[in-house]
Amino acid sequence: MAKAMAGPSGPLGPGGSVGDALRELLQAARAARGLPPLEPRPEAPRVRRYKEIRAIGCHLLFQYGYAGMTMRQIASRMRIKAASLYHHFPSKQIILFDLMEKTVTELLEGLRRIVESDEGPAEQLEAAVRWHVLFHTQKREEAFVSHSEMRSLEPHFLEKILKLRDEYDRLFDSILLRGKRQGVFETGDVSVVRNAILTMCTATGSWFSPEGRLTADQVAEQICAFVRAAVMKRNGGRGARA
Repeated sequence: MAKAMAGPSGPLGPGGSVGDALRELLQAARAARGLPPLEPRPEAPRVRRYKEIRAIGCHLLFQYGYAGMTMRQIASRMRIKAASLYHHFPSKQIILFDLMEKTVTELLEGLRRIVESDEGPAEQLEAAVRWHVLFHTQKREEAFVSHSEMRSLEPHFLEKILKLRDEYDRLFDSILLRGKRQGVFETGDVSVVRNAILTMCTATGSWFSPEGRLTADQVAEQICAFVRAAVMKRNGGRGARA
């Protein structure tokens, strides 16, 4: 069965589960019968606390960096004892890795859904650029920490994050390579083009402001137009299929 273009979220997306998927099916069945949707499931207190720690840890990492952030700072912000914090996260290294893994995985899953769609390479590239820009403008702190604190990861954690990042590069390259094969894109070395595009998209997180003249969507559209002008073959067409 053909796969349609999907957004970055879904029942089996980051943080999803088989239980989530079954709940989605139940919701669809109730909607088809004209019944009201199921009430949202209450979040377990442990899960809420886990998310709160990660969010505060991310903000402190963004503010002070890994070297300047302490577990006592997190406990103080949450108004809990440090011992309670260590029950959830044994060290700030684990908080950093957990945050990075979640951020990179969410970014990767969004790109994977784009690559697995039935769209042509031109449409996929535009969707991938838009996804990367909007992610970095809407999750600025998470994205900044994930890029700036790579050096602070212990070797075994660094290896895991680098594998995820390599997979992201591979998927992005697959769009560019398919476009070149089909005569839609006219580019040089794919790795150079990919690094140039992703560096430009990633940098939006450092200068974009929600209070600025342009919205995140408008910024994403302008960057998409820039990338189209740079890579599209002059006599090529949009929408070529594999």
